[in-house]
Amino acid sequence: MTDTLEAEAERERREADSDAFGDAVRDELPREARTALVTLLTSRFVTRTKQPDVWRALLDHEDEIRARLDELFLTLEIDADHEVAFKRQNGDDDAPILLRREKPLSRDASLLLVLLRQEHAYTDARDTAVTVTRDHIAEFLGRFQGDSAHDEVRVDRRIKAAIAALERLELLTPGTDDPDVYTVSPAVVPLIGTDELARLERMFLAAAGEDAPADESADVEQEEER
Repeated sequence: MTDTLEAEAERERREADSDAFGDAVRDELPREARTALVTLLTSRFVTRTKQPDVWRALLDHEDEIRARLDELFLTLEIDADHEVAFKRQNGDDDAPILLRREKPLSRDASLLLVLLRQEHAYTDARDTAVTVTRDHIAEFLGRFQGDSAHDEVRVDRRIKAAIAALERLELLTPGTDDPDVYTVSPAVVPLIGTDELARLERMFLAAAGEDAPADESADVEQEEER
């Protein structure tokens, strides 16, 4: 009798896991997990402060989402301290490349990254938002302008271009009340790896001595979908 009941239960389970043609139906992620997965695939990164529902779903369904990304040769990266999540190519030599690297940043934008990393050096996601003003940025970049520092129009154009580059990467967000005050995304910390940060800091020191190569630029580790 027991064997008969177990066989019946197994048959019902197989039928429940099959479609009308008898083919196996794959387990479906809950809606919030699917939303989080799509957001992760279509965004450079996810942060708890900007996308709390997506962040919560990522944590609640981390194993399942990680497995789905792995099927696409992608790796889920979660920085719990700064509450940032993003994806990377998994690095297999023979894996299809779904992501491409961002174009290298200009020298001014790379130097600005150093400032943003310095501003975030001793913070985590539980601290208040880190902000920088346009005047602070201008003062910082002004140290490295050389002879062009006397050309106010050129300097202003270079500062705007550096800020715009990091806005496109969503690492700087202008304030709604004051557009000259920018919020620095905590993603700047995990996205700029230690090796890249060390290289940027070497460039920073060289630029301070006004002997940095003019074409030196940052290669942001974040990758974007093709």
